Amino acid sequence: MKKWLRSVVPDLFLAAVVALLVTVAMNQLDDTEILRIHADARAAAEDGLTLDERIDVLGGSIRRSTLLHLPALIAFSGVVVGLACRNRRWVWLTAIGSTLPALIMGVGYFVDRLLPASFLVTAYSALAVLTALVGVALRQRLVPAKVQLK
Repeated sequence: MKKWLRSVVPDLFLAAVVALLVTVAMNQLDDTEILRIHADARAAAEDGLTLDERIDVLGGSIRRSTLLHLPALIAFSGVVVGLACRNRRWVWLTAIGSTLPALIMGVGYFVDRLLPASFLVTAYSALAVLTALVGVALRQRLVPAKVQLK
C-alpha cells in the first residue's frame, strides 16, 4: 500500500497544481466574460432591446463559456498532465482530477437539468482523458525510451 501511495501521490500533486492553474485561468476568463456581458448589455440597452433579448445576451455568454472556454481549458490541462505524469497507468485519474474545477463550473450551469449536466461531465471527462493520452503519446515521441544495458 505504501509503495502504491508513493507512486500515485506525485501525480495527484500534479493534478492539484494543474487544477489550480485551470481555476486561475477560469477566473481570468470569467472576468473577461463579465466585461463582454456589460458591453453587450449596454449595446442592447442603447438599441432598445426587450428584456428577453437582453437575457439572450447572457445566455450566449454562458454557452460560449461552457462550449468553448471550458473545453479548451480541459484539453490544455489534459495535455499538460499527459506530458508531466510520471505513471502512465494512472494518467486518466490524474487528468480527471486536474479538471475538477472546470467540471464543477460546467455542471453549475446545468444544475437544475440532470441530463445535460451528466452529458457535460461525461464529455469533459472523456476530453480530459483523451488529451492526456495524446500528451503521453507525444511525450513518448519527444523523449526516447531509455536503453537498458545488460
